[in-house]
Amino acid sequence: MYIKAVELQNYEKDIYFGVRLLELMDDGQAHKKGDLAEAVALDTRSVQRLLEELSKNYRRFTEADLPLFEKTGNSYRLLIANQTMEQNQFLVDLIRHSLAYRLLSLLIAGKARTIKELSDLLFRSESTIRRKLKELHKELRPLQLTIERGEVLFQAPEPVVRMYLSVYYWRLFRGKDWPFAPLQHELVGTISRIIQRFFQVDLNPIKEQRLEYLVAAHLLREVQHYSLDEELESQKMLANDPLFNDFYRQLKPAMPAYFHKRVSLGNLFLNLLTREEYYHVPAITEKIHCLLAKEPLSVMAEVEAMNQLLEKKINNRATWKKFQALQAENYLISGHLYHRLFPMIRFNINGKAFWTTITQQQPKLVAFVTEILADQGGSESILFGRYLSVLRRLPELTVQPVLRIFLQTDLPEFEETILKEDLRQFLANDFQVVFTEILENSDLCLTTSLLDDDEDVPTLAITQELQMSDYFALLQLLQGFGGKSF
Repeated sequence: MYIKAVELQNYEKDIYFGVRLLELMDDGQAHKKGDLAEAVALDTRSVQRLLEELSKNYRRFTEADLPLFEKTGNSYRLLIANQTMEQNQFLVDLIRHSLAYRLLSLLIAGKARTIKELSDLLFRSESTIRRKLKELHKELRPLQLTIERGEVLFQAPEPVVRMYLSVYYWRLFRGKDWPFAPLQHELVGTISRIIQRFFQVDLNPIKEQRLEYLVAAHLLREVQHYSLDEELESQKMLANDPLFNDFYRQLKPAMPAYFHKRVSLGNLFLNLLTREEYYHVPAITEKIHCLLAKEPLSVMAEVEAMNQLLEKKINNRATWKKFQALQAENYLISGHLYHRLFPMIRFNINGKAFWTTITQQQPKLVAFVTEILADQGGSESILFGRYLSVLRRLPELTVQPVLRIFLQTDLPEFEETILKEDLRQFLANDFQVVFTEILENSDLCLTTSLLDDDEDVPTLAITQELQMSDYFALLQLLQGFGGKSF
C-alpha cells in the first residue's frame, strides 16, 4: 500500500492496526488468528473485531457483498493480496471514513468550531470528540490545537497551518485522492504548470501532485478567509527582491482574485524554496542563494556555520573534500529554510519510516548527526533526515558489518572473479564483503553445486550468471544480519 501502517500510529488506532493486519496478510497465505494477534501485540478478541470491521468496511467500499477474507477454521487469507490498486483505493476509503479524518476535515473547513458542533455533525458524544482530539494531540502538535470553553482552535501562525495541511494531506493520500474540495483541480493544475515554467523545471507526476497539494492548501485557507500577517518577519526579505518580483508578476494573472496579495504569493514562494527541485537552473539558484542570505532568516549564514562545525567534527581533509564533492548544497540549504520557517513541523512528507533501516544499521552515524544538530532539535529536527542521507554516503562515517562469503563454484577463475566483483558492488552500500577460503570461517556459502548441508553456514545455490532471483534470495538470506556469524 502507498502508506505504511507505522505512519498512521498517531492518527487512529483502529486504522493503524487494520493496516498492520493487511500488511502481514499481503503474502496471500492463510494466517491463524493467534499468530496475527501475536504479530501486532493484541489479544485474539481484538484481532477478531478488527477483521470483522475491515470486512464490513470493504463491503461498504465495494457497495457489494464481496468478502475481504477467506476463512478456513481459525485461519484467514486476504483475498486482495498483491492487488495494489484495490488496496490503495480501499485504504483511501478507510481514511476518509475514519472519525479522525472527518473531525479534522470539519475543523479545517471551518464547518465546526466547537465540541458541541462536532458532536452534532459527527453523531458522536462530546466525550468521544474530546477523547479523539486528545489522541490526535501528538499528530496535531504543530498546529497548537487547544480547546477553550468548548471551542477548538489552531493557535499556530497561519504560515505553519498552511504548510502543515499540505504535508498532512499528502502523508495521508500521496496523490491518491483530492481532499481540497471545493477547489477545482484544474485551477490548481494550471498554477502548478506556471510555477514549473517560472523555475524552468519539469516535475515528475508524483512531485507535480505534491506541488498541487501545497498550492491547494494555500488557496483553501484564503478561500476560508484565514489571512496572513503582512508584517511577517520572513516577508521582509522579499521586499524589492528581483526573483520574487518576477514570480509575483508571472503568477498573479493565473491566481484567483482572492490570492493577489503580495503576502500570500510571498508565503507560497518561500514554501516552494524549501524544496530542492526548484534549485535546478544555475541562474535561478544564484538568485535564490542571494535571497536566502538576507536577514532576518540568514539561511546561508546558518548553512555556512553548520559546514564549519562539520569540517571540524570530521577532522579529515580528504573526507571533507568527499563531502563537498557530493554536491548536496541545495538539498541542505532548502532543508535549513524549512527548519527556519517551520521548526515545529518535525517530520517530512515521507515520515520517519523512510529512515528506519539506516538508523538501525548505523547507530554511530545517527549519534554523530544528532550531535551536530543539537542546537536545531537533534534527531527530532527536519534536518536530521537530510544530513543523515548526505553523510551516509561517506564510508569514513559509517560502520559496515563484515560479511564473510565462502564461494565455491565450477566456473573458470576469470568468471569467478567477475562474480565476486558483482557481489561486492551489489552489497557495497551495506556490507564489507570478504571472501574466505574455509567454509567454517564463513557467514554465508554461495555455490553452483550444493555441498553437504551445514547447519551453521547458510548456503545459497546460484546460477552461473547471477539473475534477479539470485539477488532477491541473497537479500532474504541476509535479512537481519549484523556482521556476526549466523
